[in-house]
Amino acid sequence: MEIKVYKCSYSGILDICLNKQVHSRKLMDAKISLLAITIAVASMALSPLIMNQPVNAASHYCADEKGKSNAWIEGCKAGWADHDNCKSYNPGTGEVAKGYKVGWSKGSC
Repeated sequence: MEIKVYKCSYSGILDICLNKQVHSRKLMDAKISLLAITIAVASMALSPLIMNQPVNAASHYCADEKGKSNAWIEGCKAGWADHDNCKSYNPGTGEVAKGYKVGWSKGSC
């Protein structure tokens, strides 16, 4: 938004011109403040959706693997969650370890 500068040559008109400049600056400041508040509220409203996405993705991806045992699925979810939470690699044994390895590869720290 451009601030218009008015040229005034008479003192009576000068008062009106200065008023217009101050008013346009205040209006611009109000619009910027409103935009900042809107962005802050929107980001707070959307943050739970963004933060929960990896957990939901892990549950769906691991559970959708066909022919995998419950132990493999649980290992997959645990590996994904551990990697997302920057925990150390701890696969366990058997089917859990196989699923954990796949889940770990999907997660990120």
